Amino acid sequence: MRNLLILLSLAGLSLASEGAVVYPRVYWENSVAVWFWVVVAIYIIVAVPSIYFMIKYRYRPKENEEGAHIEGNTAIEIVWTVIPTIIVLFLGTYSFANFVKQRNAPEGALEIKVTAFMWGWEFEYPNGKKVYTFFNQVAEPEKNVYLMPEKIDDSVKAYIPAGKPVKVYCTSRDVIHSFFVHEARVTEDCVPGRITKLWFQFNKPGEHWVFCREYCGTWHSRMASVLKVVPEEEFNKWLGGQEQASVEQPAQPVQQ
Repeated sequence: MRNLLILLSLAGLSLASEGAVVYPRVYWENSVAVWFWVVVAIYIIVAVPSIYFMIKYRYRPKENEEGAHIEGNTAIEIVWTVIPTIIVLFLGTYSFANFVKQRNAPEGALEIKVTAFMWGWEFEYPNGKKVYTFFNQVAEPEKNVYLMPEKIDDSVKAYIPAGKPVKVYCTSRDVIHSFFVHEARVTEDCVPGRITKLWFQFNKPGEHWVFCREYCGTWHSRMASVLKVVPEEEFNKWLGGQEQASVEQPAQPVQQ
């Protein structure tokens, strides 16, 4: 048990140094790692002695047919009550602290409103600029395959700055969708008549897929978009170079 407590302490210290990384994926992975190693440690502590005792004291005819009667041991009872309580409190506190960080965007985050519709995404920036991505702009429906990101027109990609947190407000025009950024390990339902939120941050330029994670009809499997992460200077130039109050939404196909 002492080794288990040492393991928990080391895990907390080693993962605390990663707290400087501010996108939610790290908090999620830290929680999973701690729970995993706690489970492994408990399994070893419980399973190994159990297997040993099963072999050593297994039933043999005319041997060990009646074991010693134990009335109780107060010290053992206290140990196996207190230590699991400490472990549960540690896991609960650590996981809740990570959950709070996952849900609350840091100060100064870029705020974007995302409106889902069958079957595409509308990204609206603080200055009124909007970007639409429609299902047939990122995939070939007749072939049932997604295009490579480099083959998708940049005009339908949502630009975000590298190294800056992005807070997304989600809603929907029709049915329930779910805004899912796999690389950031974040997802949130987009519900008609409600505003939900999430946040993420990418520290290096690149392109990352956004998918709908809630079945929403005929073209759900092709409902996607691409986040284009660029240096902040390039993002500011892109955002300010084409300001617009509104853009007409592309015509939507009739649901089959």
